[in-house]
Amino acid sequence: MQKKPLFIIMGLFIAPILIAKLVLVNDWYQGAKTNTGKLLSPPLTMSQPPQAWLLLYNPSDRCAQQCQQSLWQIQQVHTLLAAEGTRVQRYLTKYPVTVIPPANLSREHVEISALEKLQLSEINQNQLSTDILYLVDPHGNIFMRYQYPADRAAAIKVSAGLLKDLKRLLKISKIG
Repeated sequence: MQKKPLFIIMGLFIAPILIAKLVLVNDWYQGAKTNTGKLLSPPLTMSQPPQAWLLLYNPSDRCAQQCQQSLWQIQQVHTLLAAEGTRVQRYLTKYPVTVIPPANLSREHVEISALEKLQLSEINQNQLSTDILYLVDPHGNIFMRYQYPADRAAAIKVSAGLLKDLKRLLKISKIG
């Protein structure tokens, strides 16, 4: 009968350790992470610094629904930056070979030819994944990436995270 309190006391000390181990093993702990994009470690470096913050989208050769939705989301984020939007520029790494317009042209359609293309070195171009948005600082470091999912609701969440990250960066940064 006297062992029961001993097991309870041991359980009080061992249970937190087991719970902490379970949280770490399953990667449930996010730590002090405040960004929503994925950091590139080490960051990629552009040969010519852009002197501004860049939203750099790397479209696939075939720009279909997801690509166009991503471009529209990027445009919305840029618009929502308001006055700080002058410090951020939008670029494509290349023009898609095939552009498949949406079935019904809506206000969510972005004219791709109106976007500017940023010439990257072949090394940088080969290191970038397609259909991914990259965030570039004014020193030419490609340091964060965002992937827009095909699901519209999830894409809006990615845009909200991108906007939050950009506002925080522009508030802290005095460059660009």
